[in-house]
Amino acid sequence: MHTIDLLLGQLISISVPAFAIASMLSMGLRTPLRAFRDQLRDRRTVLSVLGANFVVVPAVGTLLIWLLADLLPLQTGEGFVIALCAAGAPFVLQLGAMARIPYGETAGPMAVLLLGSILFMPLVVPFLLRDVSVDGWAVAQLLLGTMLSPMIAGIVIAAVWPQRADLFARIAGGAAAVSAVLMFLSGFGAHSVFVLQLLLSPVMLVAVGLVALAFAAGRFAGDLAGDTLTVGDGPAILTSQRNIAAALLVARTGAEDGDGSIVVAILLLSAVGFVMLVPYALASGYLRRRRAGEQATLGVLLGVVGPRSD
Repeated sequence: MHTIDLLLGQLISISVPAFAIASMLSMGLRTPLRAFRDQLRDRRTVLSVLGANFVVVPAVGTLLIWLLADLLPLQTGEGFVIALCAAGAPFVLQLGAMARIPYGETAGPMAVLLLGSILFMPLVVPFLLRDVSVDGWAVAQLLLGTMLSPMIAGIVIAAVWPQRADLFARIAGGAAAVSAVLMFLSGFGAHSVFVLQLLLSPVMLVAVGLVALAFAAGRFAGDLAGDTLTVGDGPAILTSQRNIAAALLVARTGAEDGDGSIVVAILLLSAVGFVMLVPYALASGYLRRRRAGEQATLGVLLGVVGPRSD
């Protein structure tokens, strides 16, 4: 049993950076520089989305976690706080495709949020954590090396070899998907007893509440956004799905987490968000396609076939 736990621990140590690098590379290959330029021109949308992701969600969410600290065992609350500070999840691109949101309305804001996370997390996370210590400079170095650098590399590759960008993006996306599966299996498998305890505790209700809070904040940001935003619930999906790669990287940069509770908490909150958002994205995408008179096959609904909605 000890050998299995050791192997699972090594697997998550490998799968977390692999997932971050592959997902950021895939995002860069799919997100041209014009997505940044076009999005930054709409200052109203940028400010509303940044406010929801880096002010409302971390501030209100952290306050709720502190108030409900007695319901959260061990360092679960710290894991939730780290996740709430991480925005710009690459999986938002797939959720946006499912929900029939124009590609630019997810790719542009998501890229801006990713850059915001790289600046925000090293400065804010160390001050919000109570029982663990995180080195802000180590966080900045790790995020720059494993998230920003692969994204820039993807953008450059797409600019140099545009005809092969989609193929490279699919390969990187496949590697990210495999890494994500291994990450969840190893993270939950190495702490299966603790995971079962959390599933039968009020922690699940807290996780659902935090995802709902993020969705509400994002929906309100959508109402305040500028004219470039045509689908109001796009920022809600964008805000609800936190950046698990960034959160896990930060959690493993100096925090003493021998029992794995912080990692498990981040994985759990991400899984809850996934379970809540995928049905919503599929349902909203189906309704939008029906109204537009489009074919709503399974492949189209999942966003794996058909043209992008831009």
